[in-house]
Amino acid sequence: MNLGEAKRATATREWPVADIFKEVEEDLRRDKAADWWKRNSLYIYATAAVVVLGVAGYQGWRSYDEKLRGEQSDSYAEALRLIESGDQAQARQILEALSDPAGSGYPLLAALSEANLAAEMGDTATAERIWGELAGNGSASPAVSDLGTLYAVMRRMNDGDAAALRGELRPLTAPDGPYRFTALELLAALALRQGDTAAAREHLTAITDDPAAPAGSRSRAAELLASFPG
Repeated sequence: MNLGEAKRATATREWPVADIFKEVEEDLRRDKAADWWKRNSLYIYATAAVVVLGVAGYQGWRSYDEKLRGEQSDSYAEALRLIESGDQAQARQILEALSDPAGSGYPLLAALSEANLAAEMGDTATAERIWGELAGNGSASPAVSDLGTLYAVMRRMNDGDAAALRGELRPLTAPDGPYRFTALELLAALALRQGDTAAAREHLTAITDDPAAPAGSRSRAAELLASFPG
């Protein structure tokens, strides 16, 4: 599997009638937000991974020995196949051997995959360690260092402290940030989790109004905006 393929492979009481309708509307919005996150979180993860391959992964890529790069590609492809088939333990062994949070290309992508797989398997300590190494890599480009923050936030989206998560995401929305639009999507999802439609609309509109936003981000933002009343 070459680099291009890896990029592609990546609520009983009596209420007045008006209050009842308000409660129903709020529940529907929360349901829409939950459904939207369930359907789209994978694409958001994939977008982040492509940025790593396309930006950070390129740093030092040309200096790789061609044979080594081929071996790493094969190992990473095998790990993905094992994950798809349900053999998480074996996939994790391969990823651990290939993983390097301070590296580039496949070792870096393997580190991201290892952290996500560890989190899915309940090993949050390992996942947080890897994300921390990524976030704390001061010599790395923002495409790498910001990714540790981004993935850690993603894993806490359903039950993490919303104020704390917003604080972690805001720096990632800088105009030149590699994950600006992903961070805006996550901020919108957090706002909806708290019932703040106005804030969600603001974040989503920032995406749809920006011609630099990826088509996938604009499409998801427009879909969610269309579900809002008024």
